[in-house]
Amino acid sequence: MIFIPFEIFTRGIGGPSTFMRDFRDYLIKESYQFIEDINLYKEADSIFFPISFSRNILDFFKKRKKPIIQRLDGVFYPSKHGMKYILLNWEIKKDYLNYSDFIIFQSNFSKLECFTIMGEIPQEKYKIIYNGTDKSIFKPSLKVFNENKIIFATTGAFRNIDMIEPVVLALDEINKNYDIELRIIGPIINKEINKFTCRSYIKYLGAKNKIQLGEELGKIDILIHCQLNPACPNSVIEAISCGVPVVGFDTGAMKEIVNFAPELLACVSNEIFQKYKDFKYNKLLEKIVLCIENYKKYKKIFLNNSYLYNSDNCFKEYLKIFDSLN
Repeated sequence: MIFIPFEIFTRGIGGPSTFMRDFRDYLIKESYQFIEDINLYKEADSIFFPISFSRNILDFFKKRKKPIIQRLDGVFYPSKHGMKYILLNWEIKKDYLNYSDFIIFQSNFSKLECFTIMGEIPQEKYKIIYNGTDKSIFKPSLKVFNENKIIFATTGAFRNIDMIEPVVLALDEINKNYDIELRIIGPIINKEINKFTCRSYIKYLGAKNKIQLGEELGKIDILIHCQLNPACPNSVIEAISCGVPVVGFDTGAMKEIVNFAPELLACVSNEIFQKYKDFKYNKLLEKIVLCIENYKKYKKIFLNNSYLYNSDNCFKEYLKIFDSLN
């Protein structure tokens, strides 16, 4: 039986916490046996955790040659975090190189990040598994597009300026020619972002649960996603599952996730770890206009790809790894 410390990793907000909550629900639904009580970890045959975990507990599994499975998102890197990136990655890197028997990356970009910052590992020691969505909640929307009132949205936990500023600056220009509305869905964690949300066309909806978010995505025309170097953005996967066209920057794993419509992603740079200074809102503006002017085409493309990124398929891949290692 596998030990998965869900209680520790489901407290926060953001991608890893969302994944762990959804994964726990799936395991319970499928009656898959696991241990989550940290006091009972010694009874387990293996351990699975995201990012990094307790050294004492990992030592227990390592000494007994019980499989250690690590799930990695992105990493800290110098262009954003300065020389602190070494210390910030210290525990993650130690688990990655010295403890883990198998690594699950969320995307090819996630793998590239980790290989670049922490070192390469053999192909037989890792697998790429994209995130997925609950298809009973995030389902294709047949909302009729009305050019007289275009509804945009951006979703997520808004920690950084890069997630809002380019969106608002681009839509300021769109607003000159179209009647628009931008719905910001999710908690604003960084108060600096509030200075960009005072436009008359912006509607802040705040945090939503999964069911509410699925309903909101069904009411919009276009999702605009801005995030620097995302490893596997849930916001984009959720929008795709709803058949909603996505516009954004060609950064991180975006071109992997939106591989069927890469022309809707604005060019940034050829660097692995891109910089916010290269997020040019006028380039994002061009992609928004492209989507508006060819909306029927892109709506059809996204609806045709809405079957991708199923959370059940994602979780089954995790279970295959657990079972094979055990």
